[in-house]
Amino acid sequence: MRQVATYRVLGIYWLLNGLIHFTDIYFFYAYRNNRLDQITEYYNLLDTPLVLVLFACATSGRHRKLLLLTLLLFVAGELAVVSWKGFGFTSSFMFVGSGVLLVLAYSIIGLVHYMRKMEHTPFENSMAYVYAALSFGYGSFMIISMFVHLRGNSEGNGRDSDLLYYVSLLLSAAITSLGLWSYVIGGQREPGLVHSSSSS
Repeated sequence: MRQVATYRVLGIYWLLNGLIHFTDIYFFYAYRNNRLDQITEYYNLLDTPLVLVLFACATSGRHRKLLLLTLLLFVAGELAVVSWKGFGFTSSFMFVGSGVLLVLAYSIIGLVHYMRKMEHTPFENSMAYVYAALSFGYGSFMIISMFVHLRGNSEGNGRDSDLLYYVSLLLSAAITSLGLWSYVIGGQREPGLVHSSSSS
């Protein structure tokens, strides 16, 4: 699996995601509103481009070119917003909001491409899990954010939304792990080869 660039990018994504959310543990609360919050803002800049790189590694042809163009435009947009607004709640909301919509759109496109094919390689099967996991994770985040915005961010609502967010993140990681496991048990190491279903 280490030879597949897509899985290396996926590993980096989940490693950074875990490290960023690890700082939400109670022990680190004394350090909030300082350097840890700044690191989270940097991660918000990196999150969507990293997922777009992941999707680009998993595809080829025109779809890959479209993903790379989207990635370049998104990074250019981030740089423009940072130079205009600086780091803060407004700029972070713009990155995260537009990034969630992009990731959801490309996850759904990836699943549609998968369903259009009749035969799939183990790599394609594993990526279907990844697309589904990211659709679930980012979709849950979008729904939770809308409810927090509508109901207000009181202490009770904040705790409830945090719990729902971390449960959805855990489920998303579990679905991704199932996809990686399906690739390993598929018995095929190269992502470009078609898996034969014959018994010979």
